[in-house]
Amino acid sequence: MKLTEAWRLSRLPYREVVYRSLAQERNRMWWGTFGRKESNKDSADDSELTKKALQIAKFDKSIISLFNIIVSIIPFGSLLLGSKTLGLSSSISLSLAVTFGFMTLYAIQTLSSFVGAESSVLLMTLPISPDDFSLITLFSFVRSVDYLVVGSVLSQVILVAYLTLSPLATALMFVVSLINSVFAVAVALWLSRVFHKNYLRGGRSNKTTVFRGLFVLLWGCLLMGVGLLLSVPYYILPILDNTLQSANALVGFLLSLIYPFSAGLLVSKLSGSIIPLFTSLGALAAIVFYALGAWFSAKWSLGTVKLIAQGAGVRINRSRAIDFQIKTSGPLRGYVMKDLRVTSRNPATAFFFVLPVFETVIVAFLASNLEFLRASTVLIATSMGAIFALLIPLALLNSEGKGIEYAKTLPITSQRMVSAKALITMATFFPVP
Repeated sequence: MKLTEAWRLSRLPYREVVYRSLAQERNRMWWGTFGRKESNKDSADDSELTKKALQIAKFDKSIISLFNIIVSIIPFGSLLLGSKTLGLSSSISLSLAVTFGFMTLYAIQTLSSFVGAESSVLLMTLPISPDDFSLITLFSFVRSVDYLVVGSVLSQVILVAYLTLSPLATALMFVVSLINSVFAVAVALWLSRVFHKNYLRGGRSNKTTVFRGLFVLLWGCLLMGVGLLLSVPYYILPILDNTLQSANALVGFLLSLIYPFSAGLLVSKLSGSIIPLFTSLGALAAIVFYALGAWFSAKWSLGTVKLIAQGAGVRINRSRAIDFQIKTSGPLRGYVMKDLRVTSRNPATAFFFVLPVFETVIVAFLASNLEFLRASTVLIATSMGAIFALLIPLALLNSEGKGIEYAKTLPITSQRMVSAKALITMATFFPVP
């Protein structure tokens, strides 16, 4: 099979992946109910929902890719404006860190449905050889992150070429950006497998509960890091730059071993900056090590994609329940716990519960640089938390999906269901100042 034909056919599983990722996150996709023309025909509704899902997914992907380019440029803002107080190493390090987190956050939402073999069911019915089938699946995997990877790599390479005018520094920046993208996609693919496995297995052991909580916290920290980009020129970059240029040789050497500081220091050295030889050698050794790690990560990712194409992407070991215990609770408490458990399976909806607090912390952190705390700052912080708190009932309804039809068969009134969601919303808004 020709590569062009494989790339064209890869659109089919990719569209299935996109639709399933939106369906899992938003279930019946409430945003597709607006503007329906034939509400009495299920087939027409499903076709219209699918069409709108693909349109919105394409729009989201373009907007997120554009935003990813913007956040990769922001750390270089001071240098582009002609500032000589900040170094190139800190700007490169922060740009790599932010794009890594942003690509991981986006990719995990799409790849969560990619790891299931359902996205390639239609292609399995065609007379395609296993090798061609694996190639098509690989291309559909590339389609999931192509805009993000190309945009971040090009923006970072062009900026370094413009600021340094050094072919060696530009070439190294290209390699480092590729390493950064490979790590981000590999981490997202691994986390997607973990969550998809938990989604299929069901149940809630203590181990999975702790892991889910830690991941939601990590998810929040990455989002908060993106939000703190507004304070990059005034707060983060000066501290990071002073640390990287510390007179303490031991501190500089230790940072040269940590990614992405090693990349920033080595690119800065090739551009002509004064970096101690001991620190430069440590950064060079670290980059070689991370390049090997990226090679194995890419190899693992390709192997995982091949297993997914063969329908063996996720293995689930189910144990037979011999002895179990049932704990009963009141209708209101039970429905609240049910909502919390259902939404916690998806990291995007799970983070809705702590998002108001995180957004308030972002504004409060930015306000710490002000000499006087104004009333407008407090109102903005509270309003941002309140806006996200208002989205929680909608997220709870969407995460429930068709499950609400089964809940209606239980001896639970609609008022009690609404009260449960209202309690969760009030509990989420309570920590907002």
